[in-house]
Amino acid sequence: MPDSCVREYRCGTHAPLWLNGSHPRLKDGVVTRQVCGSWNGDCCYFKSFPIQVKACPGNYYVYEFVSPAICTSAYCAEIPQTTVATAPTTATVDLCAKLNCTADEWCGEMDGIYGCFCNETRPRPRTESYDSREQCESSSGTMSLSRCQLFEAGFSADVLHLSDPNCTGTLQNGRLVFHFNNDDHICGTNLTANGTHFIYTNTIQGGADSAGGPIHRKKYLELNFSCIYQISQTLTMDTELNPLESIVRKNLPDGQGMYQVRMIPYQDAGLSRPYNGNVSIVVDQRIYVGVFVQGVDSRQIATVIDSCWATPVNDHRHAVRWDLIVNRCPNPADKTVKVLQNGASTTGLFSFKMFAFNGRHQKVFLHCSVHLCLLQRNNCAARCFPGYQRVRRSVDIHDMASISVGPFIWTS
Repeated sequence: MPDSCVREYRCGTHAPLWLNGSHPRLKDGVVTRQVCGSWNGDCCYFKSFPIQVKACPGNYYVYEFVSPAICTSAYCAEIPQTTVATAPTTATVDLCAKLNCTADEWCGEMDGIYGCFCNETRPRPRTESYDSREQCESSSGTMSLSRCQLFEAGFSADVLHLSDPNCTGTLQNGRLVFHFNNDDHICGTNLTANGTHFIYTNTIQGGADSAGGPIHRKKYLELNFSCIYQISQTLTMDTELNPLESIVRKNLPDGQGMYQVRMIPYQDAGLSRPYNGNVSIVVDQRIYVGVFVQGVDSRQIATVIDSCWATPVNDHRHAVRWDLIVNRCPNPADKTVKVLQNGASTTGLFSFKMFAFNGRHQKVFLHCSVHLCLLQRNNCAARCFPGYQRVRRSVDIHDMASISVGPFIWTS
């Protein structure tokens, strides 16, 4: 019989009875011990009639029970062991051994099912969401829940799954972990767009029934979670050292995604010879610029270059500027600009011929504004018609960012 607090609704009753005192030793003989019943969050809410206990050789005890003081209580026993007879040996099976409850949990029974309960001395954070923790990266997501909070709510780990019933959770250090990715483990994940974000959504779900026979006490759990890509951000390089490759890293709050935007200048259209370090470029020499987005699902997301422009100083808002791409299309005032790829994949590509700003400026800094677009019905690709008039921008814009690179040092 347990000699420490047993929570209510355990041991197959409303108010479980436990021994309020230590067990005797062999030399103590027969002793009298108080009995407490747990209820309403109080370990000793009910004080039942005392009982007698005796320790016996062989490491077991004998109890003289009396009828409980209230009808909705019953005596508790330690976690039982089942003996399975197999000739010529006998094996003992511990019903809690395979649960591997952590130091913050304890094994017990509720409604005939054994599971891990949360320790009374440990806090229960975010009980309304079972202490949910979410992590998003690229086109994948991971959600974990507190196993003991789930069990106390009546949901064991083996009844829960994602939208795809085949995607069940795994137990890791007392937490039930669910994972999906949009490559080979989709698990019923849905990708939607609302004009300003693209959102991966899924649901942790499952049902439980604590009754049997002609009645039921079914309850169902649905926990919706999502990975959202959003937030506008403008970044410009603040140094002139090794400036020819620039990376924008976008770190978003918990539950939101992360991706990178990179812009690299090249000497050739095959993007095999990037410019490295400080270089001098002859005026009228053609430059190829690649804009790459990494960390998103390339099968469903495209990169769209909205605009690109150059400034004589490292400030994308500088008053002196020269436009290269305007509204996804080449600037009609610069016949050297060619948009080679835009809105078809996660890579954008354009080229132009090197120029110099009038005055005493010796450098050229390049800036681009891009956004992500959800590929559907081929509505992401730029369409530049005669006169460089572009069709209306698609509503499937999900994220915008600006990126800068330079300086380019021109020579005559």
